[in-house]
Amino acid sequence: MKLNLITIATLLFLSISGLRAQTTSSTLAPSHLKAAETFLNAMGLNVQFESMTQKMISASSAQMPEQQRASYIKVMETFMQKYYTWDKLKDSFCKIYAEEFTEDELTQLTAFYNTPLGKKASSKISSLMQKGMVIGQQIIADHRPELEQMMKDAFQADAAPAPKNN
Repeated sequence: MKLNLITIATLLFLSISGLRAQTTSSTLAPSHLKAAETFLNAMGLNVQFESMTQKMISASSAQMPEQQRASYIKVMETFMQKYYTWDKLKDSFCKIYAEEFTEDELTQLTAFYNTPLGKKASSKISSLMQKGMVIGQQIIADHRPELEQMMKDAFQADAAPAPKNN
């Protein structure tokens, strides 16, 4: 049960941490996508991406039993290097931002992130996200028995045969 909970928590963590591009019927102009890329670079996401990924792995590995932690880290690093790098996800991130902001808004955001305050804000995002993850992990740790019982009850309900309607 504990390993299942850890697996579910890890998958939940990764699904929350990762962003996926949403399919829309609109076509984004290349200049709009380029504006999004310029903005993301101004934020430093291209430079900070690997560091953030390592912090996610480190934070999630803390939930693993000690004897499995090294293997977990190795597997996650291999998996992330294969599928979750800036180069592999950049186009999806650009599309997400281009769908949420106009080209002009992205240009304005880029201008802000190129200022000293914007650079400071960008440099703090990773640390702030990590601190937020610690808060979330602490809440889960503080209430782990309740969460495990809720999952156990839900899994049992899923496994129970459906009532027959006559």
